[in-house]
Amino acid sequence: MSQVHESETPEDKLVEILSRLPPKSLMRFKCIRKSWCTLINSPSFVAKHLNNSVDNKRSSNTCILLNRSQMPVFPDNSWKYEVFWSMISLSIDSDEHNLHYDVEDLNIPFPMEDHHPVVIHGHCNGIVCVITGKHVVLCNPAIGEFRQLPDCLLLPLPNIKFQLETSFGGLGFGYDCKAKEYKVVRITENCEYSDAERTYYHRIDLPHTAQVYTTTANSWKEIKIDISSKSYLDSCPVYLKGFCYWIANDGEEFILSFDLGDEIFHRIQMPLGKESSLQFCNLFLYNESLACFCSLYGPSDNSRLFEIFEIWVMDDYHGVKNSWTKLLAIGPFKHNENPLTFWKSDEFLMATSDRRATSYNSSTGNLKYLHIPPIMNEVIDLQALIYVESIIPVN
Repeated sequence: MSQVHESETPEDKLVEILSRLPPKSLMRFKCIRKSWCTLINSPSFVAKHLNNSVDNKRSSNTCILLNRSQMPVFPDNSWKYEVFWSMISLSIDSDEHNLHYDVEDLNIPFPMEDHHPVVIHGHCNGIVCVITGKHVVLCNPAIGEFRQLPDCLLLPLPNIKFQLETSFGGLGFGYDCKAKEYKVVRITENCEYSDAERTYYHRIDLPHTAQVYTTTANSWKEIKIDISSKSYLDSCPVYLKGFCYWIANDGEEFILSFDLGDEIFHRIQMPLGKESSLQFCNLFLYNESLACFCSLYGPSDNSRLFEIFEIWVMDDYHGVKNSWTKLLAIGPFKHNENPLTFWKSDEFLMATSDRRATSYNSSTGNLKYLHIPPIMNEVIDLQALIYVESIIPVN
């Protein structure tokens, strides 16, 4: 061990020190020396900093990115969405089980339209993919950078007889390890109406279409997607080891996965299959495996309904196979709690019925509110994700 230290040069020690600093500090240090700017911008240093951030995530501290929206109405009855992003650093004493956290508000100048929120649709290596209105935006909140992607292609559909309508179906984002680049996949739902009033009874479902955006080409291309025309995606996607995952429904709930390398979609069966009475809420990562929250309602002693959440983990996460294990059940909860994500082995973040962020310990049953600086009006949307800080540029 001493030989390794003796062989280190001052430059090696500098790289080691700088690679463990937070992104905001590194962005300031780029102005100190030209050589430091060149070092911090180099791909090898960016990769080393990301590896250190991933290692820090596995330690006692966890970073969570919280996305909240409000919709104030003004005296002239006009209204618009306002978006608030906060970075929460969480830790727990191993002996006392005391929860410690710090909250930092972020100011990201998204290219928003007044009547559209900012909705997270995936994240990978510190880069977050969002939709606001018709715009797809990549953002690195740790360094305050964002990049608006070009508009998607208008794909022609064959044999259209009536009035065509397209709508957003789903979005995924992740890293293609084969091509060594980031990709965004977008799924579009299509239908046509046989009357001018566009009534539901005259709606005809058409095949879905899909496109992939690559950061190196900075453009979209059409890809094949073969799922039922009645399928829709109803969860925020999760990226894991080259695959994007969504909960989907075509009359039966299933997981739709997308291989970013081969650009092929796969269908994965949910836990317990068709006979399951569980309602699947959302996907998340648990110890580098794909997991999902499931809700189960039942009668309580006073004849009111209570809610229990089950957590299921997929044993084989290579995109195709579907072996699941039930991890645990938590609850019952008497109110309409919404689980967001696990941030420690027995601690998970959830939103209460009044849209407050809360940390719940499944071992002790302790529930603790996170005192996040309030916003003036009711919270409309609330999203949370385990975040790893990076200095990967998006521009």
